Amino acid sequence: MTHSKLATLSLVLAAASLSACSTVKMPNLDFLKSSEFEEDAKNIGDYPEPADAPTAPDDVRSAALWDIEAKKMIKERDSFNSAAVNMTGPAKTEAELERELAALRAKARAYQADDPK
Repeated sequence: MTHSKLATLSLVLAAASLSACSTVKMPNLDFLKSSEFEEDAKNIGDYPEPADAPTAPDDVRSAALWDIEAKKMIKERDSFNSAAVNMTGPAKTEAELERELAALRAKARAYQADDPK
């Protein structure tokens, strides 16, 4: 195709697409007139004044105090030693573990039985 035929074809296609768009029925959208919520918006009432808004709390810790407390917690976490708390005690026998498991199961069943349904 030559350049003029291509331009003519694109012009015809553009005209056809624009004429097809004009046959589409658009809904009547009423953007500029009143909305169905206009009455409700008028009856909202008065907004509070900014002067009536609560002030910011003044009993908040400063950043320095937060840092001190965080460092204390980190120090306590790092100093934790399971051996010092005796978590590495003597190993339990299988019979002791079975008794403990049965006791915990009984405790769980009692808790579930007490739960209102």
